Amino acid sequence: MRGETQRNEGGRVNEDSGRLILHGARATGFGFAVRLAARLLFLFVAGRLYGAAVFGSYALALAAVELAVSVGSLGTKKTLFQLLDRHRGGAARPAAHALLDSALLVLAASLALGGVIALFAAMLPPETIAAGTATALLLLAPAVAGQALLDLFLAATRWTHVIRDEIVARSIVEPWALLAGCVAGWGLGWRVEGLAFGYGCGTLAALLYAASAARRRLGGLRLRTYRPIRRELSAALRGAADNTGTDLLNALYLRVDLYLVGVLLGEAAAGIYNMARQIAAPLRQIRQSFDGLLIPLVARSLAVRGGGATSAALASATRLVLVLQLPLLLFLFTAGGTLLAWLGPTFTGGYWALVALAAAETIQAAFSIGDLVFVYLRPRLGLGLTAISIALGIAAALLLIPQFGTAGAGLAVLLAYGVRALLRGWALRARFAFAVGRAHHAGPVGAAALGAAASLALGWERGPWWPTLAALAVYAAALQMWMHLTGQRLGLTGLASED
Repeated sequence: MRGETQRNEGGRVNEDSGRLILHGARATGFGFAVRLAARLLFLFVAGRLYGAAVFGSYALALAAVELAVSVGSLGTKKTLFQLLDRHRGGAARPAAHALLDSALLVLAASLALGGVIALFAAMLPPETIAAGTATALLLLAPAVAGQALLDLFLAATRWTHVIRDEIVARSIVEPWALLAGCVAGWGLGWRVEGLAFGYGCGTLAALLYAASAARRRLGGLRLRTYRPIRRELSAALRGAADNTGTDLLNALYLRVDLYLVGVLLGEAAAGIYNMARQIAAPLRQIRQSFDGLLIPLVARSLAVRGGGATSAALASATRLVLVLQLPLLLFLFTAGGTLLAWLGPTFTGGYWALVALAAAETIQAAFSIGDLVFVYLRPRLGLGLTAISIALGIAAALLLIPQFGTAGAGLAVLLAYGVRALLRGWALRARFAFAVGRAHHAGPVGAAALGAAASLALGWERGPWWPTLAALAVYAAALQMWMHLTGQRLGLTGLASED
């Protein structure tokens, strides 16, 4: 048998599960690089062609749309796996019909939310919302349904333990269609509408691909024999309530800083701040490259072994994500100012916001793996922790933004994410008997601190590249030494695989 195997509490715990996740993460490496290239080109087009003010209007409108998507998705990005598992094998209804049940609910909810956004943008008086933001809201409102269904269909493909479809949709089709649409919009003379047009192109292209992939992976959708069953729809809707609330608060948690910058500092500042947010976003995507297979396998482990027994697996995943994120954080610390200048001289004022946001994204993306425990075992507990963090972030932003501008917004996010990580760790230890201490992650964090110190010691007077190389070299050497001295490994362990 491939890998070591042992029986534990009704589930089979082996190294194969960890290797499966790592294989999926490696498979997304190419997609991540392709998507990063498209992102940088998009930011260059948005910054150089459209400018900070138009980019700010687009960012504020897109943040509202993405908030609506988090509600319109009805939590199905995570809960769909359980619904499909109930229809596996000899169930009375095929799994494809469970997917169609969810698609009906998601479509109805997201269309209603998109209509509310469009009505909101059309009816608000001009003095309460900038013209550019109102136009972008009207144009982006239909994308709520497209993005919510896109999330759903890609979740269905991941249920089959195939990650390739999500890589193609999210890393190739969507970003490059978005970029092409933005360039075409500029060529057609759409100075305000071009970015929204590009987003619509990306959403539509990715949705068509994802729907086709889901149909292929599930062996067809069997539309001719599908009949919605009210009992099934009601059960799915009830099961989505708590996790939808959590997704809403998480989405608000990720965007409230941008809203406050737009309200307090204006659209141009929002454009500068959003540029920093977009550059920091790949830190989150490193974690997301694991999610395609990590989420269903964690769901399986929690179902057969419980929260406490899964703690070592989640801790090993957190540490591995940190190890991969920290080099990028060091790069943004040393070369972030140069990167912002390349995107447009207006954006260089967002450097300290970028550093704070990059640190915040590192904390949130790595340590939020523990939120999967709340999703499947105690969704209301996760909801409460998110609400506390949002309240703290808003209070900090209202204090710091007037004093420090966009840097203050980044610091508020960093504070909120840091407190949430501490609260999450406390809750996991107190409620689920997680026994993994903070020392489990000390090696990567300490190695990154040494790398940052090395870059500062060299100084940045002659450019960022030598300090960047020094930081990365010291980080790699320190991490290797820590692993040698402690005998620690970076692999994923402790996940229950399917029988």
